[in-house]
Amino acid sequence: MPRAQREEARRLTIPLLFLLQWDDEGNSRQRALDLFDAFGGEEKTLHANLGGHTGTPPFELEDACRFLDRHLR
Repeated sequence: MPRAQREEARRLTIPLLFLLQWDDEGNSRQRALDLFDAFGGEEKTLHANLGGHTGTPPFELEDACRFLDRHLR
């Protein structure tokens, strides 16, 4: 991961919901995990699902809405 991207990620300290498609054709799984690790917040959640870039399961939308509801009140 580029140093600048890692440094920018460390400055992000808000609650984070990170969605990862395990078999994403355009994004390296390890690079995505490294980026998740680089985020600086105390509250980080990683959801990993099987499938390619456009294969995010529909239930992730429900989880994302719950996440936003919790943190935008």
